[in-house]
Amino acid sequence: MAEIILRTVDNTHIADIRKVLSCTSEEKLTTEKTLSFEVLLRGDVASVSDKIKYVAEFENDFYDIVSIKKSLQNGIYQAAFECEHISYRLTDCKLAYFANNGTLKETLTKLLGGTGFSCGDIPDTEVKAFSIPSTSTVRAVVLDLAELFGYEVEFHQYYVSMKKHRGSEKVRPLTDSNVVSVSKTTDCTSAENSYSCTLYQPDNISLGDEVQFDFARLDIHESVRIIGIKRQPFSSKNVELEVDNPSKTLERDAAQEAENTVPQSKRYYGVRIGAEEGLSVTRSDGGAKVVLNADKFSMKSADENGNFTDRIYFDPVTSDYKFVGNVTIDGGKIDIGGNFKVDEYGNVYMTGDSTIYGGRYYAGTPESIDGYSEMTSRGFDVFNSSGELKLRFGYTTSGEDYPFIQLGSGSGKDADYGLVKKFTDGLWIGNSDPANESGEFRAKQGYNGIFFKFSDNTAYIVRNTTQKNIYTGASIAKFG
Repeated sequence: MAEIILRTVDNTHIADIRKVLSCTSEEKLTTEKTLSFEVLLRGDVASVSDKIKYVAEFENDFYDIVSIKKSLQNGIYQAAFECEHISYRLTDCKLAYFANNGTLKETLTKLLGGTGFSCGDIPDTEVKAFSIPSTSTVRAVVLDLAELFGYEVEFHQYYVSMKKHRGSEKVRPLTDSNVVSVSKTTDCTSAENSYSCTLYQPDNISLGDEVQFDFARLDIHESVRIIGIKRQPFSSKNVELEVDNPSKTLERDAAQEAENTVPQSKRYYGVRIGAEEGLSVTRSDGGAKVVLNADKFSMKSADENGNFTDRIYFDPVTSDYKFVGNVTIDGGKIDIGGNFKVDEYGNVYMTGDSTIYGGRYYAGTPESIDGYSEMTSRGFDVFNSSGELKLRFGYTTSGEDYPFIQLGSGSGKDADYGLVKKFTDGLWIGNSDPANESGEFRAKQGYNGIFFKFSDNTAYIVRNTTQKNIYTGASIAKFG
Protein backbone atom coordinates (compact mmCIF):
# COMPACT_ATOMS: atom_id res chain seq x y z
CA MET A 1 0.00 0.00 0.00
CA ALA A 2 1.36 3.39 -0.99
CA GLU A 3 2.28 5.70 1.85
CA ILE A 4 3.84 9.14 2.28
CA ILE A 5 5.56 9.93 5.58
CA LEU A 6 5.77 13.62 6.38
CA ARG A 7 8.58 14.92 8.64
CA THR A 8 10.32 18.19 9.38
CA VAL A 9 13.91 18.57 8.15
CA ASP A 10 15.11 17.86 11.71
CA ASN A 11 13.30 14.47 11.48
CA THR A 12 10.28 15.31 13.66
CA HIS A 13 7.38 13.06 12.58
CA ILE A 14 4.27 14.93 11.39
CA ALA A 15 1.94 12.51 9.62
CA ASP A 16 1.57 9.16 7.81
CA ILE A 17 -0.46 9.83 4.66
CA ARG A 18 -2.24 6.81 3.14
CA LYS A 19 -5.17 8.59 1.48
CA VAL A 20 -4.72 11.34 -1.08
CA LEU A 21 -6.89 13.33 -3.42
CA SER A 22 -4.18 13.00 -6.07
CA CYS A 23 -0.53 12.05 -6.33
CA THR A 24 2.00 12.13 -9.18
CA SER A 25 5.51 10.68 -9.16
CA GLU A 26 7.87 11.49 -12.04
CA GLU A 27 11.48 10.59 -12.79
CA LYS A 28 13.66 11.19 -15.86
CA LEU A 29 17.08 10.10 -17.04
CA THR A 30 18.09 13.74 -16.89
CA THR A 31 17.99 13.22 -13.06
CA GLU A 32 14.74 15.15 -12.62
CA LYS A 33 12.87 13.48 -9.78
CA THR A 34 9.68 15.02 -8.37
CA LEU A 35 6.64 14.18 -6.29
CA SER A 36 3.36 16.08 -5.91
CA PHE A 37 0.32 15.17 -3.86
CA GLU A 38 -2.91 16.71 -2.62
CA VAL A 39 -4.65 15.77 0.64
CA LEU A 40 -7.48 16.90 2.88
CA LEU A 41 -6.39 19.57 5.31
CA ARG A 42 -7.25 17.75 8.50
CA GLY A 43 -5.74 15.71 11.30
CA ASP A 44 -1.95 15.93 11.63
CA VAL A 45 -1.63 17.55 8.19
CA ALA A 46 -3.55 20.59 9.49
CA SER A 47 -0.55 21.46 11.68
CA VAL A 48 1.70 22.02 8.66
CA SER A 49 3.12 25.57 8.63
CA ASP A 50 4.57 27.52 5.75
CA LYS A 51 7.34 28.74 8.10
CA ILE A 52 8.81 25.25 8.58
CA LYS A 53 10.71 23.09 6.10
CA TYR A 54 9.48 19.55 5.53
CA VAL A 55 10.68 16.30 3.96
CA ALA A 56 8.40 13.65 2.45
CA GLU A 57 9.45 9.98 2.46
CA PHE A 58 8.00 7.97 -0.40
CA GLU A 59 8.99 4.50 -1.67
CA ASN A 60 12.16 4.52 0.48
CA ASP A 61 13.37 7.84 -0.91
CA PHE A 62 13.27 11.43 0.30
CA TYR A 63 11.85 14.63 -1.19
CA ASP A 64 12.09 18.23 0.01
CA ILE A 65 8.73 19.98 0.03
CA VAL A 66 9.28 23.16 -1.98
CA SER A 67 5.75 24.56 -1.95
CA ILE A 68 2.55 24.17 0.07
CA LYS A 69 -0.77 25.39 -1.26
CA LYS A 70 -3.74 25.50 1.11
CA SER A 71 -7.19 26.08 -0.37
CA LEU A 72 -10.94 25.77 0.12
CA GLN A 73 -12.74 24.17 -2.84
CA ASN A 74 -16.43 23.31 -2.83
CA GLY A 75 -16.51 23.50 0.96
CA ILE A 76 -13.49 21.18 1.34
CA TYR A 77 -10.17 22.34 2.83
CA GLN A 78 -7.21 20.95 0.94
CA ALA A 79 -3.41 21.11 0.94
CA ALA A 80 -1.27 20.56 -2.16
CA PHE A 81 2.43 19.73 -1.83
CA GLU A 82 5.10 20.07 -4.52
CA CYS A 83 8.32 18.13 -3.81
CA GLU A 84 11.78 17.79 -5.31
CA HIS A 85 14.20 15.00 -4.63
CA ILE A 86 16.72 15.90 -1.90
CA SER A 87 19.50 15.72 -4.51
CA TYR A 88 18.27 19.15 -5.67
CA ARG A 89 20.01 20.49 -2.55
CA LEU A 90 23.23 20.09 -4.53
CA THR A 91 21.96 22.92 -6.75
CA ASP A 92 22.32 25.26 -3.78
CA CYS A 93 25.99 24.23 -3.37
CA LYS A 94 28.06 26.53 -5.59
CA LEU A 95 31.66 26.01 -6.69
CA ALA A 96 33.85 28.82 -8.01
CA TYR A 97 36.69 26.37 -8.64
CA PHE A 98 37.13 22.61 -8.65
CA ALA A 99 39.82 20.37 -10.11
CA ASN A 100 41.05 16.85 -9.43
CA ASN A 101 43.10 14.15 -11.09
CA GLY A 102 41.85 10.70 -10.09
CA THR A 103 39.38 7.91 -10.64
CA LEU A 104 35.66 8.63 -10.90
CA LYS A 105 35.10 7.62 -7.27
CA GLU A 106 38.06 9.67 -6.01
CA THR A 107 36.93 12.80 -7.84
CA LEU A 108 33.26 12.37 -6.88
CA THR A 109 34.18 11.82 -3.21
CA LYS A 110 36.15 15.06 -3.22
CA LEU A 111 33.35 16.88 -5.05
CA LEU A 112 30.67 15.76 -2.56
CA GLY A 113 32.76 16.61 0.48
CA GLY A 114 30.81 18.76 2.92
CA THR A 115 27.52 18.49 0.98
CA GLY A 116 25.91 15.76 3.12
CA PHE A 117 25.88 13.36 0.15
CA SER A 118 28.08 10.30 -0.40
CA CYS A 119 29.16 8.01 -3.21
CA GLY A 120 26.80 5.11 -3.88
CA ASP A 121 27.49 2.48 -6.53
CA ILE A 122 30.52 3.80 -8.43
CA PRO A 123 32.40 1.62 -10.97
CA ASP A 124 36.18 1.31 -11.08
CA THR A 125 37.63 3.64 -13.68
CA GLU A 126 40.93 4.88 -14.98
CA VAL A 127 42.44 8.13 -13.71
CA LYS A 128 41.32 11.28 -15.50
CA ALA A 129 41.90 14.99 -14.97
CA PHE A 130 38.72 17.00 -14.35
CA SER A 131 38.10 20.69 -13.75
CA ILE A 132 35.29 23.20 -14.16
CA PRO A 133 35.69 26.30 -16.37
CA SER A 134 33.44 28.59 -14.34
CA THR A 135 31.18 28.88 -11.32
CA SER A 136 28.69 26.03 -11.26
CA THR A 137 26.44 24.05 -8.94
CA VAL A 138 27.66 20.78 -7.44
CA ARG A 139 24.68 19.02 -9.03
CA ALA A 140 25.69 20.26 -12.49
CA VAL A 141 29.32 19.35 -11.88
CA VAL A 142 28.26 15.80 -10.91
CA LEU A 143 26.53 15.48 -14.28
CA ASP A 144 29.54 16.88 -16.14
CA LEU A 145 31.82 14.48 -14.30
CA ALA A 146 29.61 11.54 -15.30
CA GLU A 147 29.66 12.72 -18.90
CA LEU A 148 33.49 12.88 -18.86
CA PHE A 149 33.73 9.24 -17.74
CA GLY A 150 30.79 8.11 -19.90
CA TYR A 151 28.34 7.20 -17.13
CA GLU A 152 24.75 8.04 -16.15
CA VAL A 153 23.77 9.44 -12.75
CA GLU A 154 21.23 8.02 -10.35
CA PHE A 155 20.22 9.85 -7.15
CA HIS A 156 18.72 7.79 -4.34
CA GLN A 157 18.36 9.03 -0.78
CA TYR A 158 21.67 10.76 0.08
CA TYR A 159 23.71 8.69 -2.36
CA VAL A 160 25.02 9.45 -5.84
CA SER A 161 25.53 6.39 -8.05
CA MET A 162 26.77 6.12 -11.61
CA LYS A 163 26.08 3.41 -14.15
CA LYS A 164 27.22 2.73 -17.66
CA HIS A 165 23.58 2.31 -18.67
CA ARG A 166 20.54 2.78 -16.46
CA GLY A 167 17.87 0.21 -17.21
CA SER A 168 18.14 -2.76 -19.54
CA GLU A 169 20.26 -2.62 -22.68
CA LYS A 170 18.34 -5.60 -24.09
CA VAL A 171 15.63 -4.25 -26.37
CA ARG A 172 12.11 -5.00 -25.10
CA PRO A 173 9.16 -4.95 -27.55
CA LEU A 174 6.11 -2.78 -26.86
CA THR A 175 2.95 -3.96 -28.61
CA ASP A 176 -0.81 -3.53 -28.35
CA SER A 177 -1.18 -6.02 -25.50
CA ASN A 178 -0.77 -3.63 -22.58
CA VAL A 179 -0.62 -0.25 -24.30
CA VAL A 180 -3.30 2.17 -23.20
CA SER A 181 -2.21 4.93 -25.59
CA VAL A 182 0.69 5.77 -27.87
CA SER A 183 1.41 8.73 -30.13
CA LYS A 184 4.13 10.05 -32.40
CA THR A 185 4.70 13.75 -33.06
CA THR A 186 6.95 14.90 -35.90
CA ASP A 187 8.46 18.37 -35.99
CA CYS A 188 8.12 19.28 -39.66
CA THR A 189 10.93 21.84 -39.54
CA SER A 190 13.56 19.62 -37.93
CA ALA A 191 12.14 16.20 -38.86
CA GLU A 192 12.63 15.14 -35.24
CA ASN A 193 10.14 12.75 -33.65
CA SER A 194 8.83 12.64 -30.10
CA TYR A 195 6.67 9.96 -28.56
CA SER A 196 4.30 9.43 -25.67
CA CYS A 197 3.05 6.14 -24.40
CA THR A 198 0.86 4.92 -21.52
CA LEU A 199 1.02 1.32 -20.36
CA TYR A 200 -1.28 -0.57 -18.06
CA GLN A 201 0.46 -2.33 -15.20
CA PRO A 202 3.73 -2.84 -17.12
CA ASP A 203 5.93 -5.71 -15.98
CA ASN A 204 9.68 -5.29 -15.72
CA ILE A 205 9.70 -1.86 -17.33
CA SER A 206 12.08 0.63 -15.73
CA LEU A 207 13.70 3.96 -16.43
CA GLY A 208 16.47 3.72 -19.01
CA ASP A 209 15.22 0.55 -20.71
CA GLU A 210 15.73 0.17 -24.44
CA VAL A 211 12.37 -0.62 -26.13
CA GLN A 212 11.04 -1.33 -29.62
CA PHE A 213 7.86 0.43 -30.84
CA ASP A 214 5.96 -1.46 -33.50
CA PHE A 215 2.61 0.15 -34.41
CA ALA A 216 2.14 -0.19 -38.15
CA ARG A 217 -1.02 1.89 -38.50
CA LEU A 218 0.72 4.79 -36.76
CA ASP A 219 3.84 4.37 -38.88
CA ILE A 220 5.86 3.75 -35.75
CA HIS A 221 8.75 1.33 -36.02
CA GLU A 222 11.36 2.74 -33.70
CA SER A 223 13.99 1.58 -31.26
CA VAL A 224 13.89 4.14 -28.48
CA ARG A 225 14.76 4.45 -24.84
CA ILE A 226 12.56 5.16 -21.83
CA ILE A 227 13.84 8.51 -20.60
CA GLY A 228 10.93 9.36 -18.29
CA ILE A 229 8.32 7.57 -16.17
CA LYS A 230 5.24 9.25 -14.70
CA ARG A 231 2.81 7.51 -12.32
CA GLN A 232 -0.23 8.06 -10.10
CA PRO A 233 0.75 5.46 -7.49
CA PHE A 234 -2.31 5.81 -5.21
CA SER A 235 -5.03 5.76 -7.87
CA SER A 236 -3.93 4.10 -11.11
CA LYS A 237 -1.87 1.24 -12.45
CA ASN A 238 -1.19 3.13 -15.64
CA VAL A 239 2.35 4.31 -16.33
CA GLU A 240 3.15 7.15 -18.71
CA LEU A 241 6.42 6.65 -20.59
CA GLU A 242 8.54 9.34 -22.19
CA VAL A 243 10.74 7.84 -24.87
CA ASP A 244 13.42 9.58 -26.85
CA ASN A 245 17.15 10.25 -26.60
CA PRO A 246 18.52 11.74 -23.35
CA SER A 247 19.03 15.49 -23.42
CA LYS A 248 21.09 17.89 -21.41
CA THR A 249 19.89 18.82 -17.97
CA LEU A 250 18.73 22.26 -17.02
CA GLU A 251 21.80 22.58 -14.79
CA ARG A 252 24.13 22.02 -17.73
CA ASP A 253 22.24 24.59 -19.77
CA ALA A 254 22.61 27.07 -16.92
CA ALA A 255 26.30 26.31 -16.57
CA GLN A 256 26.80 26.87 -20.30
CA GLU A 257 24.93 30.17 -20.12
CA ALA A 258 27.03 31.24 -17.15
CA GLU A 259 30.15 30.52 -19.17
CA ASN A 260 29.04 32.91 -21.91
CA THR A 261 27.81 35.77 -19.70
CA VAL A 262 29.45 37.54 -16.77
CA PRO A 263 26.86 39.30 -14.57
CA GLN A 264 28.16 41.99 -12.26
CA SER A 265 29.65 40.81 -8.93
CA LYS A 266 29.41 37.13 -9.91
CA ARG A 267 32.61 35.09 -9.64
CA TYR A 268 33.86 32.79 -12.42
CA TYR A 269 37.07 30.77 -11.91
CA GLY A 270 38.04 33.35 -9.29
CA VAL A 271 37.15 36.30 -11.58
CA ARG A 272 34.70 38.92 -10.32
CA ILE A 273 33.55 42.14 -11.98
CA GLY A 274 32.02 44.71 -9.63
CA ALA A 275 31.58 48.42 -9.06
CA GLU A 276 33.92 48.50 -6.05
CA GLU A 277 37.12 46.95 -7.44
CA GLY A 278 36.46 46.61 -11.15
CA LEU A 279 38.01 43.33 -12.30
CA SER A 280 39.40 41.12 -9.53
CA VAL A 281 40.81 37.60 -9.61
CA THR A 282 41.08 35.67 -6.34
CA ARG A 283 42.86 32.36 -5.95
CA SER A 284 40.62 29.53 -4.75
CA ASP A 285 42.44 29.22 -1.41
CA GLY A 286 42.26 33.00 -0.81
CA GLY A 287 46.05 33.30 -0.74
CA ALA A 288 46.45 35.77 -3.61
CA LYS A 289 44.40 38.35 -5.48
CA VAL A 290 44.72 40.62 -8.52
CA VAL A 291 42.78 43.89 -8.87
CA LEU A 292 42.49 45.81 -12.16
CA ASN A 293 40.64 49.06 -12.77
CA ALA A 294 41.23 52.53 -14.22
CA ASP A 295 43.06 53.70 -11.09
CA LYS A 296 44.79 50.60 -9.84
CA PHE A 297 46.76 47.58 -10.87
CA SER A 298 47.66 45.45 -7.86
CA MET A 299 48.87 41.91 -7.19
CA LYS A 300 48.23 41.05 -3.54
CA SER A 301 49.08 38.26 -1.11
CA ALA A 302 47.20 37.32 2.04
CA ASP A 303 48.66 36.95 5.52
CA GLU A 304 47.67 34.24 8.00
CA ASN A 305 44.56 36.24 8.92
CA GLY A 306 43.44 36.57 5.31
CA ASN A 307 44.31 40.30 5.06
CA PHE A 308 45.61 41.32 1.63
CA THR A 309 48.76 43.41 1.11
CA ASP A 310 49.97 44.94 -2.17
CA ARG A 311 53.06 43.13 -3.48
CA ILE A 312 53.28 44.41 -7.05
CA TYR A 313 51.24 47.49 -7.84
CA PHE A 314 51.00 50.66 -9.88
CA ASP A 315 51.09 53.93 -7.95
CA PRO A 316 48.90 56.43 -9.88
CA VAL A 317 50.36 59.37 -7.88
CA THR A 318 53.99 58.73 -8.89
CA SER A 319 53.18 56.73 -12.07
CA ASP A 320 55.60 54.08 -10.80
CA TYR A 321 55.28 50.32 -10.56
CA LYS A 322 56.31 49.19 -7.08
CA PHE A 323 57.42 45.85 -5.68
CA VAL A 324 57.04 44.86 -2.02
CA GLY A 325 58.82 41.73 -0.79
CA ASN A 326 61.24 39.41 -2.53
CA VAL A 327 61.69 39.27 -6.31
CA THR A 328 63.18 36.13 -7.85
CA ILE A 329 64.18 36.10 -11.52
CA ASP A 330 64.80 32.59 -12.82
CA GLY A 331 67.02 33.13 -15.85
CA GLY A 332 66.54 35.86 -18.40
CA LYS A 333 68.26 39.23 -18.71
CA ILE A 334 67.76 42.81 -17.58
CA ASP A 335 68.71 45.64 -19.94
CA ILE A 336 68.11 49.28 -19.04
CA GLY A 337 68.85 51.58 -21.95
CA GLY A 338 71.91 49.56 -22.92
CA ASN A 339 73.85 51.22 -20.05
CA PHE A 340 72.98 48.79 -17.24
CA LYS A 341 72.73 45.07 -17.95
CA VAL A 342 72.38 41.92 -15.90
CA ASP A 343 72.88 38.63 -17.74
CA GLU A 344 71.21 35.29 -16.97
CA TYR A 345 74.06 34.40 -14.59
CA GLY A 346 73.71 37.55 -12.48
CA ASN A 347 76.76 39.35 -13.92
CA VAL A 348 76.35 43.14 -14.03
CA TYR A 349 77.62 45.35 -16.88
CA MET A 350 77.67 49.15 -16.75
CA THR A 351 78.54 51.50 -19.58
CA GLY A 352 78.11 55.14 -20.54
CA ASP A 353 76.86 57.40 -17.76
CA SER A 354 75.52 54.62 -15.50
CA THR A 355 75.89 55.65 -11.86
CA ILE A 356 75.75 53.92 -8.47
CA TYR A 357 74.74 56.16 -5.56
CA GLY A 358 75.79 55.39 -1.98
CA GLY A 359 75.06 52.23 -0.08
CA ARG A 360 77.06 49.42 1.47
CA TYR A 361 78.77 46.58 -0.38
CA TYR A 362 79.17 43.31 1.55
CA ALA A 363 81.71 40.65 0.66
CA GLY A 364 79.38 37.72 1.51
CA THR A 365 75.72 36.92 1.99
CA PRO A 366 73.46 38.85 4.42
CA GLU A 367 74.05 36.11 7.02
CA SER A 368 77.88 36.22 6.74
CA ILE A 369 80.26 37.96 9.19
CA ASP A 370 82.49 39.40 6.48
CA GLY A 371 83.22 43.10 6.37
CA TYR A 372 81.78 45.63 4.01
CA SER A 373 82.59 48.77 2.02
CA GLU A 374 80.58 51.95 2.08
CA MET A 375 80.40 55.02 -0.12
CA THR A 376 79.99 58.23 1.90
CA SER A 377 80.05 61.96 1.23
CA ARG A 378 83.77 61.99 2.14
CA GLY A 379 84.82 59.02 0.02
CA PHE A 380 85.04 55.23 0.24
CA ASP A 381 85.35 53.36 3.58
CA VAL A 382 86.27 49.72 4.25
CA PHE A 383 85.15 48.08 7.53
CA ASN A 384 85.98 44.72 9.09
CA SER A 385 83.45 42.23 10.51
CA SER A 386 83.44 44.13 13.83
CA GLY A 387 82.43 47.34 12.13
CA GLU A 388 85.84 48.96 12.58
CA LEU A 389 87.17 51.25 9.88
CA LYS A 390 90.27 49.67 8.32
CA LEU A 391 90.76 51.71 5.16
CA ARG A 392 89.45 55.00 3.85
CA PHE A 393 89.95 56.74 0.51
CA GLY A 394 88.56 60.25 0.59
CA TYR A 395 88.94 63.98 0.49
CA THR A 396 88.46 66.71 3.06
CA THR A 397 85.30 68.77 2.87
CA SER A 398 85.96 71.55 5.40
CA GLY A 399 87.22 74.13 2.95
CA GLU A 400 90.29 72.14 1.83
CA ASP A 401 89.11 69.60 -0.74
CA TYR A 402 92.39 67.61 -0.56
CA PRO A 403 92.64 63.81 -0.90
CA PHE A 404 93.82 61.40 1.81
CA ILE A 405 94.29 57.70 2.59
CA GLN A 406 93.50 56.53 6.11
CA LEU A 407 94.90 53.21 7.39
CA GLY A 408 93.95 52.05 10.85
CA SER A 409 92.25 49.72 13.27
CA GLY A 410 89.36 51.90 14.23
CA SER A 411 87.34 54.99 13.52
CA GLY A 412 86.95 58.16 15.47
CA LYS A 413 88.97 61.18 16.43
CA ASP A 414 91.27 59.45 18.95
CA ALA A 415 91.63 56.05 17.25
CA ASP A 416 95.10 54.69 16.48
CA TYR A 417 95.40 54.91 12.73
CA GLY A 418 97.76 56.11 10.05
CA LEU A 419 97.04 58.82 7.51
CA VAL A 420 98.45 59.85 4.15
CA LYS A 421 97.23 63.29 3.08
CA LYS A 422 98.15 65.87 0.47
CA PHE A 423 98.40 69.60 1.22
CA THR A 424 99.19 72.47 -1.14
CA ASP A 425 102.78 72.54 0.12
CA GLY A 426 103.46 68.85 0.71
CA LEU A 427 102.52 65.31 1.74
CA TRP A 428 101.78 64.23 5.33
CA ILE A 429 102.24 60.68 6.69
CA GLY A 430 101.16 60.51 10.31
CA ASN A 431 98.71 59.56 12.98
CA SER A 432 96.09 62.26 12.73
CA ASP A 433 93.90 64.17 10.35
CA PRO A 434 95.42 67.65 9.99
CA ALA A 435 93.06 70.34 8.79
CA ASN A 436 93.90 73.80 7.55
CA GLU A 437 91.59 75.97 5.50
CA SER A 438 94.55 77.60 3.73
CA GLY A 439 95.65 74.21 2.46
CA GLU A 440 99.12 74.59 4.04
CA PHE A 441 100.44 72.17 6.64
CA ARG A 442 100.81 73.40 10.23
CA ALA A 443 102.05 71.23 13.09
CA LYS A 444 99.63 71.00 16.02
CA GLN A 445 99.41 69.40 19.45
CA GLY A 446 99.07 65.62 19.19
CA TYR A 447 100.67 65.31 15.75
CA ASN A 448 103.23 62.53 15.25
CA GLY A 449 104.55 61.81 11.77
CA ILE A 450 106.54 62.98 8.74
CA PHE A 451 105.83 65.89 6.42
CA PHE A 452 107.42 66.07 2.93
CA LYS A 453 107.53 69.65 1.71
CA PHE A 454 107.45 70.04 -2.06
CA SER A 455 108.81 73.58 -2.40
CA ASP A 456 112.20 72.98 -0.74
CA ASN A 457 112.44 69.21 -1.23
CA THR A 458 112.66 68.78 2.53
CA ALA A 459 111.42 66.08 4.92
CA TYR A 460 110.37 67.06 8.42
CA ILE A 461 109.75 64.97 11.52
CA VAL A 462 106.74 66.35 13.37
CA ARG A 463 105.98 65.77 17.07
CA ASN A 464 103.18 67.87 18.49
CA THR A 465 103.98 71.45 17.42
CA THR A 466 107.68 70.73 16.81
CA GLN A 467 108.69 70.39 13.14
CA LYS A 468 112.35 69.63 12.27
CA ASN A 469 114.18 69.01 9.00
CA ILE A 470 115.55 65.46 8.46
CA TYR A 471 116.48 65.54 4.79
CA THR A 472 117.85 68.17 2.40
CA GLY A 473 119.35 67.17 -0.91
CA ALA A 474 122.13 64.61 -0.45
CA SER A 475 122.71 65.24 3.28
CA ILE A 476 120.68 63.82 6.22
CA ALA A 477 119.99 65.71 9.41
CA LYS A 478 119.35 63.55 12.48
CA PHE A 479 116.71 64.52 14.99
CA GLY A 480 116.89 63.81 18.67
